[in-house]
Amino acid sequence: MFTKKILLILAIIPNFITVNAQFTLQYNTEANIIAGNGDFTPFYLMNNRSGVVSFTPNNGYLRAGVHKEIDSNQRFSYGFGIDLIGSYNNDASFYLQQLYGELKYRCLGLMIGSKEQYSLMRDRELSSGSMVWSGNSRPIPQVSVGIPHFVNFPGTNGWMQIKGEISYGTFIDNAYQKKHKGVEKPYSKNILYHRKYLILKFEKEKPFYGIIGIDMAAQFGGTVYDNPNFNTAITKFPSGIKSFFKVLVPLAGGGDSPQIDQVNVSGNHLGSYLLEIGYRKKDWHAKLYHERYFDDHSGMIFKNKWDGLWGIEYRTVKKKPITGAVFEIMNSKDQSGPFLFDKIPELPLKTSGADFYYGHMAYNGWTHRGHTMGTPFIASPGYNSDGFLGFKSSRSLAFHGGIDGYIFSALTYKILIGHQQGWGTGYLPFTHITHEFSTLIQLNYQPLKIKGWSFHLSGAFDKGSLFGDNWGIQVGIRKEGILFSSKK
Repeated sequence: MFTKKILLILAIIPNFITVNAQFTLQYNTEANIIAGNGDFTPFYLMNNRSGVVSFTPNNGYLRAGVHKEIDSNQRFSYGFGIDLIGSYNNDASFYLQQLYGELKYRCLGLMIGSKEQYSLMRDRELSSGSMVWSGNSRPIPQVSVGIPHFVNFPGTNGWMQIKGEISYGTFIDNAYQKKHKGVEKPYSKNILYHRKYLILKFEKEKPFYGIIGIDMAAQFGGTVYDNPNFNTAITKFPSGIKSFFKVLVPLAGGGDSPQIDQVNVSGNHLGSYLLEIGYRKKDWHAKLYHERYFDDHSGMIFKNKWDGLWGIEYRTVKKKPITGAVFEIMNSKDQSGPFLFDKIPELPLKTSGADFYYGHMAYNGWTHRGHTMGTPFIASPGYNSDGFLGFKSSRSLAFHGGIDGYIFSALTYKILIGHQQGWGTGYLPFTHITHEFSTLIQLNYQPLKIKGWSFHLSGAFDKGSLFGDNWGIQVGIRKEGILFSSKK
């Protein structure tokens, strides 16, 4: 039903467009093969790829799509896209990766469907990704409305800009969970998705600029099965219109909600405070940034010490040996301390802690089809060998770096390197600290004489006790171009 509605929207949108704008329909086709050895596909070959690459080594896929971009120079514009993938040695052999339609009127935007999204402000090529949404998992089908790009805030004479959106959607991993869950392991169905963010930028014809914001998300509704934390095999959460409002605010659940939502708030909430300070010149920019992560109220009032993402970035538009560089530290060790205690009449003392980042006592947590939706340095449940669909290592410390640039005009490179440690969770810590070192070297060749073609060669390996020792080589070919273009 959802797919039929999206196709109908895509079909009727052009009939309502009367503006005199250039209509350009673009296409892309892609083939990728990964061969190697180990228990898993190497970390940097698999993560932050929108869930396209399988955890299982020796895999591949064919991909084809068409899309129309929104024209940002027009007052009213529209866009749409469809993206199909056929894969080998993955959890699905054929699926729709993207199917969406979008509208723009002045600064306002509306998107309906599944569209790949990445970190709000991080470098897509070099960053490890944001804490709330990094582009590490398959996209969530959703309806999103708001101001998707920075616009001048009224009355500030251009020195303050604003953007923000509100989204509601649904997870599409019912079949995945039923297939991959272990014996007597919990799983869920029909879980709903919510996200909202608001970002302010301060800049007025000066090289320095600053950004502050907040990014919040939640999962709610649906049905949970076989969860050992409840006295029943089936736990249903309300999914009516009141639930949509209670995750927006957020508010505690009512009498129709399980006890966990009544004593806390409806759903599994998480988010980040965003801070960025940058220096921008004509051909380059540099910035310092911090995402202050929180998973409940204790994190929102800074009881989780230095947890979050810290980074520095440099980027130039010139074709130099180094065009970009990123260094990041992701810390999730503290989690507001090891203890959580809600006061009772016999002991009226409340201790906030044991935040269990990305996890939840009812839901599997902040994961979609086995992939972490935030930073991949909180290890995805797809790495679990026992069919547990939740998080086993949310307490982590990771160092990540990346550079890219030009070898010559048609040949570019990218190098990623990282080291991460895992302590397990506050509720079930590891008996030994795990370690993993990962790296990737990638070459991209775009021949100047055959337009639209690109060839990719990557090599990567992992070594350690968190994911084991893995290595792999990826070979890819991509062709993109204009399928149709005309004046409307």
